[in-house]
Amino acid sequence: MRFQPETHAAFQLISIANRLTASASQTYLKTYGVGIMEWRVLAMLAPIEGASANDISHISGVDKSAISRASQSLVKRGLIAGADDPKDNRRTLLSLTDEGRALHDRIIRASAAREQLLLDGFSPSDRAELFQLLGRLAANLPLVEAHKPAAEA
Repeated sequence: MRFQPETHAAFQLISIANRLTASASQTYLKTYGVGIMEWRVLAMLAPIEGASANDISHISGVDKSAISRASQSLVKRGLIAGADDPKDNRRTLLSLTDEGRALHDRIIRASAAREQLLLDGFSPSDRAELFQLLGRLAANLPLVEAHKPAAEA
């Protein structure tokens, strides 16, 4: 069996994601002064005020230590604030500051424009099907994560 990247779903998804991530990080860092990890934190805190780094990590699929470093950087810059969780003093709940919300609102417009370009030529039904298929892929992740390949002789 020979590896064929053009028909390997995981390879294609990772390749697309890596290129999008690199391009976004470069663009957002140059234009807004935040890299992709900081942007992910800002983006996740907009709809989920009071999330922890662990919450953001779980939802986004990004390593918690990367989210924690990005969060610390954003706190130092005054873009997000942290407060102890009254139910668990080991957790810090993060929220956007006014300055962080304003930056988020500027970047989200650029992000939406990038998404429009990415989906150029896709009809509304194509887009609906794409997101339905991506949802099915996401639903299969527990199967993939649990898979333990047998050792080959």
